[in-house]
Amino acid sequence: MSQILEKIKQYDTIIIHRHVRPDPDAYGSQSGLAEIIKASFPAKNVYVVGEEEASLSFLATMDDIDDNVYSNALVIVCDTANQERISDQRFEQAKEVVKIDHHPVVDAYGELQWIDVDASSTSEMIYHFYREHQDNGLKMSDRAAFLLYSGIVGDTGRFLFPSTTERTFRYASELVAYNF
Repeated sequence: MSQILEKIKQYDTIIIHRHVRPDPDAYGSQSGLAEIIKASFPAKNVYVVGEEEASLSFLATMDDIDDNVYSNALVIVCDTANQERISDQRFEQAKEVVKIDHHPVVDAYGELQWIDVDASSTSEMIYHFYREHQDNGLKMSDRAAFLLYSGIVGDTGRFLFPSTTERTFRYASELVAYNF
């Protein structure tokens, strides 16, 4: 996690991807991380990309960016086990790629990988990342909390799936304290 934070600090442009046929965790982790970075580092250019999913438009809308934005960018791919499922294959044009995922490793891509198969969702992982580094300048906004909470609720089946843990409930209880 510390290496990921250092990469975020190094780059002026960060583009966040997720998987095709997105679900709430894909949108929540992708857009939640983007909101944390924007709140923490307001001078950075942060984009979320991928095909739109109409049923999830209440969570976020994707950015439309030119190919040239990738040339000196850091790409972070959330919630995607293998490269062929990454929505918007332009991720390959980035200077560096970071993978953050809670699925078992299918495809070890990117210069940095953070995989936690014990997490209920990638949104839970992003909140964990925030908690671990809030003393290093990371800031949580109400919008980021909403997105991460939505991702956790979606990937746990409203806390019914076996992947739901004590940590999941603790993080959810912290997130609902935000104003959303």
